[in-house]
Amino acid sequence: MSYEIYYDRAFIRVGESFIPLVNQGSSNCWEYSCFSKREIPEKNWQVLNWRHRAQLVFTADEIRRQAAIYEETSQQNGMCFKTRNTPFASGEFGRWILNGMKNSYTIEEYVSFGNAPFIHDYSDADPDKWKRYYFRTTEDFLDLLEQLQGSDRLSLGFDDKRNVHHPVKHRPKPKPTDYQALTEYFVLKFDLGYFSRWRKAGGFVYAFDATVKPTRKFLKEADAEKYLVKYQERFTRPFAVERIIPTA
Repeated sequence: MSYEIYYDRAFIRVGESFIPLVNQGSSNCWEYSCFSKREIPEKNWQVLNWRHRAQLVFTADEIRRQAAIYEETSQQNGMCFKTRNTPFASGEFGRWILNGMKNSYTIEEYVSFGNAPFIHDYSDADPDKWKRYYFRTTEDFLDLLEQLQGSDRLSLGFDDKRNVHHPVKHRPKPKPTDYQALTEYFVLKFDLGYFSRWRKAGGFVYAFDATVKPTRKFLKEADAEKYLVKYQERFTRPFAVERIIPTA
């Protein structure tokens, strides 16, 4: 028996409302991939508009009601899965839908990320007459909805039916520690100077001054001692932890 797998969400924000878009596929449907040269699971974009097939945009309250309907259906028939062979637990599907509103983007944002959205009108009984209407702005989308008011079966998707492009998140570079502004810090000292770093070819680099940038510094004495223990076999000369109190 087949079941529906819900792989991903891509809720779209339209003013104060949302398009509850999800990526799903039937467990027993497969398609051939020209890239991997093998069959892969079916995936398609679909708006969560069961019982409201002509509606694409929902208010937050309407999505809460839709989430309750899908959650109830999931628990009654057990046919809604979050991964292959793993069904949604009680209450989990409804929460998964509601959380889509927290991670929504506008049409303009989705387009800027590299997605190509379209409205899919599949109202006609003849699949050959089904149509796609592409748009790039919220204004274009709302104009299309006006034009399609007579259609009773609508959905929405992206050109890439398996994936959605999200914004690239760059981790902020950590701000370097200003050791001279601290009340104290610790270094590793030996008879000729202070440990700086290891050489790739073996051995280590050292500095003559504990305050210069190349000298390896530690915020805590315990961290310096752990470093000595960790690399004790690489230290070919005796090192000791030294406390440094920066001068104003």
